[in-house]
Amino acid sequence: MNVKKFTGKFFAVCFAAALTAAAFSACKDKKSEPEQPSDNPAAQTGELDMQPATEAQILEVVAFLPDPVATVDGEAIPRKEIIDDLVSQQVPIEIFQSIGEARLREAMNRQIEAMVKDRLMLKMAADAGFKPSAEFIKQEMKTEFDELPEEEQKEIEDSLKEHGLTLAEHMEKVSQDEEIQKAATLSKFVHTTFLDKAKKEVTDDDVKKFYDDHLEALTKPEGVTVAHILAQVDDPSSDEQYAEAKVKIDAIYDELVKDPSQFGKIASEKSDCPSKADEGKLPAFDKDGMVFEGGGTMDQTFATAAFEIEKEGQITKPVKTQFGYHIIKLLERTPEEVTPLDKVKESISKHLAEEKAQAELEKALDEAIGKRVKFNDFAPAKEEKKED
Repeated sequence: MNVKKFTGKFFAVCFAAALTAAAFSACKDKKSEPEQPSDNPAAQTGELDMQPATEAQILEVVAFLPDPVATVDGEAIPRKEIIDDLVSQQVPIEIFQSIGEARLREAMNRQIEAMVKDRLMLKMAADAGFKPSAEFIKQEMKTEFDELPEEEQKEIEDSLKEHGLTLAEHMEKVSQDEEIQKAATLSKFVHTTFLDKAKKEVTDDDVKKFYDDHLEALTKPEGVTVAHILAQVDDPSSDEQYAEAKVKIDAIYDELVKDPSQFGKIASEKSDCPSKADEGKLPAFDKDGMVFEGGGTMDQTFATAAFEIEKEGQITKPVKTQFGYHIIKLLERTPEEVTPLDKVKESISKHLAEEKAQAELEKALDEAIGKRVKFNDFAPAKEEKKED
């Protein structure tokens, strides 16, 4: 284990919890809607060779923003905070201009809401006794370090030593980062105030109901593991390449008919697929070609042919796909399998607790926004001004 892994483990949890809490609504909306072109100007720069927009240029395109954009408990969030954030993203002015004023307004509205929620949650955390501090970070890091096995502790200390640091010096340095302080504080606040309570409220009946309602998703479909030999074509539109590949694969098939036991050896020597390194073996997949581990899909024609093999050890005649011609050997067929409740009970319980905590946090945020936040109106859109 190295230093980055140690600090990363702790702070990844802090940041994930804090940022998820601050942007629950935004994440929820993103998952429920079809994918749309991003409203975030920074996500649209692509490979364009343009200069980042200046503060003056950005101020001109977002001139509709009020100043301040909002207040939280009477404390203003100045427009300059939004401008500074946009400047830091180094987005070309052409991008701001290209997305149009309507979508730019929507993007700015979401950014203001996120900033307000961040500010408000820190205040809610402070009200509950959780305040950002270097001492809190050092204590949390020490707690995590003390829980590690001795060999991992030694690895961390040795790695730090190579960088000329002691554990105490490293913790001191990390603990001074104000963003880490805020994120860790919000994480602790969310866990203590919402998640810990939600965990106690999830019952065995809740878990069983979720399990029964999601049996299909918890069922691993029938699958096959196969090996193959490929005579590849580089251009699927080339009849000439397919003809050459067919000659090659037919010769290999004739060899296998005479001695099927040589499949692995022939695959290693003559296949055009990288799987030749493992005698042509491919990862297991279902009838739709979906690979079980590691992701990805098989060609559907290939998958269909593989599932038509009746017995393990049998091979197909040459199968034509977009990649060329294949000879497929069935290595193993696994039946459909429902994941036992005991194997997923803990993860289901965790999921349900997080859902409950999310709902309670959203409710608390909505109530707090109604009581403690004032959003200032944007200036009328250009179209509205013309109507006046």
